[in-house]
Amino acid sequence: MNKIPTQIKYLIYGLCGLIFLALNFGIGAKLHIRLIENLQKLTDYHFGISTNTLDYLTLASFPIFGMLYNSTRKEFKKVELIKDILTVLLFIIITFGIGLYLLIYLGRSSNPLIPEYLLIEPFDLYSTLLIGIGILIPFLIIKPTEKRSEINDIGIKN
Repeated sequence: MNKIPTQIKYLIYGLCGLIFLALNFGIGAKLHIRLIENLQKLTDYHFGISTNTLDYLTLASFPIFGMLYNSTRKEFKKVELIKDILTVLLFIIITFGIGLYLLIYLGRSSNPLIPEYLLIEPFDLYSTLLIGIGILIPFLIIKPTEKRSEINDIGIKN
């Protein structure tokens, strides 16, 4: 993180704060309701996913994790920082989509009075766990792959 200029660090911290405030006190509930309605139109399932402050805090921290992801690079470039932040966000979206797909199998209620199209979270903090996994995937998959390719490149040159 020493390679990233302090002005950009403060800008990212401020962006995270603004995203959190917007999600927690403004557009978060409206966005959640519209997302669930659109998913119900597309899939014919109603995903009963709760959101809480921890979800919003985890989701709003993706620029910080993008900055941490960028700090593993050899030199700092603004374009790469934006790519890394968007990479983390993309993996969050993909992981959340996979988690919603898994709800089709895990989220059915055993109570016969609850309709089959209503899917609920199998445990508390399901969405927070999915967001956290989405944040961690770039750190676990892409960077080790790049390190292995660098090792292979060094081995070929020698």
